[in-house]
Amino acid sequence: MLSRLTRPAALLTASLCGLAVLAGCGDAPDEKTAKGFDAVSISGTVGETPEIDWKARVASGSTETAVIEEGDGPVLEEGDMVLTNIAISNDVTKDVTFDTYGEEGAVLLEVGAEKEPVQVIDLMTELINQEIEPGTTTVGTRIAAVVDVEDEWETNIALALTPLGIGNEDGIVVVADLDAVPLDAPEGEKQAAPRWAPEIVEKDGKITALDSSGQPEPDAAAKDLTQATLVTGTGDVVEKNDLIVVNYIGQVWDGDKPFDSSYQNDAPATFTIGVGAVVKGWDEGLVGKTVGSRVLLRIPPKLGYGKEGQGEDIPGNSTLYFVIDILAAG
Repeated sequence: MLSRLTRPAALLTASLCGLAVLAGCGDAPDEKTAKGFDAVSISGTVGETPEIDWKARVASGSTETAVIEEGDGPVLEEGDMVLTNIAISNDVTKDVTFDTYGEEGAVLLEVGAEKEPVQVIDLMTELINQEIEPGTTTVGTRIAAVVDVEDEWETNIALALTPLGIGNEDGIVVVADLDAVPLDAPEGEKQAAPRWAPEIVEKDGKITALDSSGQPEPDAAAKDLTQATLVTGTGDVVEKNDLIVVNYIGQVWDGDKPFDSSYQNDAPATFTIGVGAVVKGWDEGLVGKTVGSRVLLRIPPKLGYGKEGQGEDIPGNSTLYFVIDILAAG
């Protein structure tokens, strides 16, 4: 089925069990140090990569977190999922070594979650989450944390931060913008379904199947994707490398049941789009669509699972039908 990995990049899925070899430079005798936000200034527009200016290296001491700018969006509640863009800079190179505002897609943060970090990036979102106040903090807020790595984490954890460009003796600043909460359902102008569309079967407001029995058998040798927008959303445009949050259902032509669906679990799925993390038909069909849209795709084998198929439910040379609700992207 479609990969359910939220991010394919190694730097995000790196296990905290592994050790790296990068070490910080330490404090030279003549280096100026300062605690917390006295060591760095943060500026720039929320939603864009922040401008980070180091004044000194971070002195040994506790982590400081703060709201840099309050947003004017919806109030976040306990358990809300929020797309979050993050930038990280260290006080050694003074460069931004990790940045989801650019080619990397955003990360998905659960407000108030208290769970054991399993990926490197979880350590950063955990810092930001501590500053979010459910019922008070709003979408559009910028939060920052200034951290003495050696003081904050045990040595084996600190060494595992290498994929984010962080040495185990560095001081770092983590800047995060709380960008968007995924929609509950598609929102926008409804469009008439095309003649080639399967019947969308629903029960209790949830899509349960795609009935294509009334459609002629598609050409298995077709090369092009067939697509339609059933609801035109008015949100952000989906771009290559975005992390997208979607509900979806997939069924082969004339199949007696779906081979995959997120609707039944009340748990939207997340995928990085446009980079080969999903079938080609998704990459071609979803980049350029808008958040809030419901998209119908008919994917020929060439852009799906090819001659080999996938497991028992997707035979070789299957044409795939998908209905996809784009709930967030960033």
